[in-house]
Amino acid sequence: MVHRPDSLPDFLSDALLGSVSDFLRRPRIGRSSTSVRAVLLFAILWGAASYERNFNPDVLGLGWSPGSNLGANIRTYRYAAKLAREGQSFYAVAPPELGEWAVYLYPPITVSAYYPFTFLEWMDGYWAIVALNALAGVAVAAAIVRFVDRVSHRLGWLDAALIVGVVLLSPFTFGTMYYGNINLLVALAFVAGFLALDGDRPGWGGAAFGLAALFKLFPAVVGAWLLRTRSWRSIASATAVGLGGVAAGALAYGWGPTVTFFTEVVPNRSETADFVGGYPIDSTYYVTVQRPLSHVLWGLFPDAPAEALLPLTLFVCAGVLAVFYRRVETLQARLIAIFATLVVTVTVFPALQWYLVFLFFPMIPLWYVWEGPGRLLFLAGGAVMFANSPPGAIVDEVAALGVPDVVEVVATAVFTFATVQLYGIAIMLLACAAWTYGWHPARIVSRVVSVVRR
Repeated sequence: MVHRPDSLPDFLSDALLGSVSDFLRRPRIGRSSTSVRAVLLFAILWGAASYERNFNPDVLGLGWSPGSNLGANIRTYRYAAKLAREGQSFYAVAPPELGEWAVYLYPPITVSAYYPFTFLEWMDGYWAIVALNALAGVAVAAAIVRFVDRVSHRLGWLDAALIVGVVLLSPFTFGTMYYGNINLLVALAFVAGFLALDGDRPGWGGAAFGLAALFKLFPAVVGAWLLRTRSWRSIASATAVGLGGVAAGALAYGWGPTVTFFTEVVPNRSETADFVGGYPIDSTYYVTVQRPLSHVLWGLFPDAPAEALLPLTLFVCAGVLAVFYRRVETLQARLIAIFATLVVTVTVFPALQWYLVFLFFPMIPLWYVWEGPGRLLFLAGGAVMFANSPPGAIVDEVAALGVPDVVEVVATAVFTFATVQLYGIAIMLLACAAWTYGWHPARIVSRVVSVVRR
């Protein structure tokens, strides 16, 4: 008889860890690929450099100099909660010690989650949110390890440690820890949602996705996968959580904040005007497909209106999903389709690179379970994605090398067009297409080289 947990805590315990004693029984090294471990280690080292560079630790002196933006997100959440608790407007108001950019951007009811932080000094609240994210990160890593154990082979402690290291120390996790936001908690909601669907618990899965969308809004794009799989119970529960949260916000704070959220906050988050004419290389470090599409659109049609960018973006993203939604009969096909869904979720609207932690599941499991063409290409794309450097900084470094002018011009064009993360994601999607359609990248490259040599 298959054990079916009767409560949400029981389900999460089973989904993320299962039997603790069984989870802990694993070989020290295991039989995983050296190439997978190399990419995991690369991500950890690059992320550790981000931590060291921004936290500026003085290990011997037990001091540090992290800068004035440390904990900026939790300070913003805490300030909004304080205003809400006092009955004041909490939108479009930044903490006095931060810039005007530090404003609350989420549905009214979510501010209630930050009430406990108003009873703490901001630094204590910062360390509390860091601890919560760390626990969530360990849970995400444990879920990934257990998933690979179940569908492929039992991972050794070396791989388990590397996966924990990537989830907690990647260059994208750094942003969550430094600014004190909730991205790893949202990532855990995603993982719990997908595992609930895989465990035939669509109601819980939809509720997890609805909760994630309530706090970050754009995770609602995952609804495309629920529609593809005709998971109507998931859609119903996600909708119930979302609408219930909106209604609860109206009851708790009145209709004013809710109207403000939908008429002012949400429309302004697209920031389409910044992309008109092609997104500049030194502007906000957004990881979004709107960046390259802005150069395509206004390169071909200089007089195109700003409103044309979003429909073009949605059309391209819908095409990506259509490619990978056609066949989802096998486990690998489903993981690839979910990966494409999360890529679209993160890149369809202007979003910072910190949201790429949402890709850890199913990206890391795919590194282990991939069978067929495109595996090494997918790994290479992951490594490129983790090379987290702003486009302008890359061009400055190229110029500092004293390279010929033509090299600098090419580098400027390449990194103005898209970020390193988008190039890495594009490589991974190309690998997914190679697997889906049976292409063999190595053979194609070999044929091209042979033709060129003739």
